[in-house]
Amino acid sequence: MAQQDEPGDRARPTGNSASSGPTDLIISEIGVEKTFPQGSIIVRQGDTPDNFYVVRRGKVKVFRLSEEGIRTDLTELGEGAYFGELAIVTGQPRTASVEAAEETVLTEISREEFDKLLDDNPPLARQIIKQLTQWLVEGDKRLETQVVRQVKVRQISWFDFALIATLSIIFALVFNLYNDNQIPLVQGWGVTDPIQTISAEEALQKYLKDELIVIDARKDGFYQQRHIKDAENFQVVFFDLMSPMFQFKLEHRGATSETPLFVYGGTLSRRFDHDLARALQNLGYENVMVLGRDYDAWEKLFPLVERPAKPPAPMDLGIMGLVEWVPVSIFLFLLIPSVRRSPYLSVFCRLLLGVIFIQFALSKIMRPAVFALNVVDYQMMPAWGVNLWALVLPWAELVAGLFLVLGIRTRTAAIFIGGMNIIFIVGLVNAILHNYPINCGCVGETGEPVNWWKVLKNVGMLLMAVQIVLYDRLFVLDRGGFVWREKKI
Repeated sequence: MAQQDEPGDRARPTGNSASSGPTDLIISEIGVEKTFPQGSIIVRQGDTPDNFYVVRRGKVKVFRLSEEGIRTDLTELGEGAYFGELAIVTGQPRTASVEAAEETVLTEISREEFDKLLDDNPPLARQIIKQLTQWLVEGDKRLETQVVRQVKVRQISWFDFALIATLSIIFALVFNLYNDNQIPLVQGWGVTDPIQTISAEEALQKYLKDELIVIDARKDGFYQQRHIKDAENFQVVFFDLMSPMFQFKLEHRGATSETPLFVYGGTLSRRFDHDLARALQNLGYENVMVLGRDYDAWEKLFPLVERPAKPPAPMDLGIMGLVEWVPVSIFLFLLIPSVRRSPYLSVFCRLLLGVIFIQFALSKIMRPAVFALNVVDYQMMPAWGVNLWALVLPWAELVAGLFLVLGIRTRTAAIFIGGMNIIFIVGLVNAILHNYPINCGCVGETGEPVNWWKVLKNVGMLLMAVQIVLYDRLFVLDRGGFVWREKKI
């Protein structure tokens, strides 16, 4: 952000040329003429003020450097201008640096000579006071203008959020039309043949009389944790691969095409039981049923087989599995105030988060049906939202990740990613508290087991997003243009 011009090193024309009057003659008599080559530093920010300078020939640049090393050019001064007067008067360290923009000749006046000059020349003292007062007024206006400009440039607008959301939705819908693994926007839309339903009580009566075969449609981890006694486990995700073997098991139990099959899944979206029931109907089984209303009632009514939950085996995510540990180190960096506020840390966070989310997105975009089943595992999404979420979320991850890497709307992209992290953290905590035996589903059908370490990683990524929102200001393409390391005003 632009810094206000500092009076100690900001110069103003004296109003007199090299031969314009007695004051200039006096300065020439008491000063020492010095020549500075182009690029040389004449005074340095933070130095003790010992001299006052008048530009005789050439040009100088006045600039400031922030703690992070960001340079702000304040002004350029030519022949007849002076600088360093306020630092001499107040005795405070110099508040800006001055370098020669070209070969420059200056008159250097010591503190003692400057004090005597003011004592002996009240008109010069009044002129300096008048010009300093004018400078203060102009400086306040300049600061206000720059602050307003920076606020407008860096403020977050609804347009930015709408841009990312719209791009994500458009890409998701268009890509799904041409994807070989296309899924409907809402599971079950367009299905004219509804699945037969049965109440839990009626299903229990038939079960006790051995008049139906019970089929658990959930994934193996849930089935092993708790299932109806004597229920067969058949996962719809493996239907094409395992259907011949499953048919053999049903025939071994005496099942025919007319045998009642009771399918249960027990998830909020009812994704597994309905999908498997339709698949069984397509195999030729005519009497397939699912629970009608309370699809968790089987846990209360039926005899169960229960075992301690076993977390699924961790999947090897390769280098991305290691990269995911890097956000945990953000906790250490945030303990150091100077590092916590560093825009260079923001650039690091942007690149790392962008790469992580782009990788996650690409692994899910090609197989939305698999990701939809992972969404169902968390048992938080209603049926109508599962496919929409599975289609749009990966594209939102991709667009936001690309924006972070490219420096486009970075604060909005960071807020998007932070919001996705919050949702994921809530899902992880819910799964841990309910002891769901699932993988995180971050990378397609693979991922790490859901545990508190996974929560910690995502909290680290959330803090990285917060750091970007608060302190990102380098290499940013924003509404005000591309902001590089050096900011000229």
